[in-house]
Amino acid sequence: MVKVSLARCSGYDTSKVYAAVKRAVDLVGGIEAFVKRGARVLIKPNLISARLPEEAVDTHPEVVRSVVRLAKEAGAGSVLIGDSPGGYGANIDEIFDKSGMRAMAKEAGAELVKFAVSRTVDGIPFTRHLFDCDCIISVPKLKTHCITILTAGIKNMYGTVVGLYKAEQHSKSPKERDFAKVISKIYSIAKPHLTVLDAITAMEGDGPSGGRPRDLDLIMAGPDAVAIDTIAAAIIGVEPLDVLVIREAFASGYGEGDPARIELMGDDASSFVLPDFKLPQTIPLGLIPTAITNSIASLIKFKPCIVTDLCRRCKLCKTTCPVNAIEIEKVSCKIDYKKCVRCLCCHEVCPYKAIHIKRNILTRMVWG
Repeated sequence: MVKVSLARCSGYDTSKVYAAVKRAVDLVGGIEAFVKRGARVLIKPNLISARLPEEAVDTHPEVVRSVVRLAKEAGAGSVLIGDSPGGYGANIDEIFDKSGMRAMAKEAGAELVKFAVSRTVDGIPFTRHLFDCDCIISVPKLKTHCITILTAGIKNMYGTVVGLYKAEQHSKSPKERDFAKVISKIYSIAKPHLTVLDAITAMEGDGPSGGRPRDLDLIMAGPDAVAIDTIAAAIIGVEPLDVLVIREAFASGYGEGDPARIELMGDDASSFVLPDFKLPQTIPLGLIPTAITNSIASLIKFKPCIVTDLCRRCKLCKTTCPVNAIEIEKVSCKIDYKKCVRCLCCHEVCPYKAIHIKRNILTRMVWG
């Protein structure tokens, strides 16, 4: 049996968050089971866009602060915090600043690092910090995702990959099933020792950056991110194996995706269930019965659309686009839909919510 803990926490008050994170980690063995004295620890939050903590786009700095504190209390020799956001990290300093991560790291005595120098494993360029550290702690944010339905523990490790590889994979694997295999493989190589999930305020709707904050009042922890994602999916009303990233990782033996083989510790999981949690409006086909999918899949369509009045011409979407389909000019912003592969990377990285998802009539009929 794999252990997953759940600890209730309302709001991001420093002392409350620390108590909840410590309780969650204690329930799965305590921080000493993961961090040894003198260890070099890498904390991997989810930092995808330059947004304020209350927008629920990035992992909240108070949750990361609590993990840093636990690591130091266990005698860690050094604690690093790093990520590789979309856009090849072009605005990583802005993300560090606006997310509150830089100020928190300075106060907590942790070192912020940029994932730039890589080491290649199976043709994939991972940040060298992944291999230079003794303990990897993943601290993802629970959010919906317009391509993968859910992003949490498994997908958070996709951010350990640097350079052009991530963009290339979006281009080569635009279909969710193929993309799930890529994410699953990366997780298997960059598998963290411990995952602490920030679900105090989650994101519903068109995540991972264009949705709405939704209070869940939950911290989850455990050594198996597949198991954590499985329980998280059930809490937001999704059959876990309908999330292809979970299905692929489970089928490949990278973690536990069978709820019957997951031992839940702490607060009752059913007390966190939100039956009206809103999923992305990109109509995840994995949630539709196969017979229906086969008949209407080609008719259900969506595409990213730039709202010119909201666009600040930062060109991060253009930099991120894996197929060079975006042109940003002073008076106009255009997407070449003949090139566009609907990966929605542009929607994900835009810090100004200037890229919306336009749905066709059938999709709107299904979702309302």
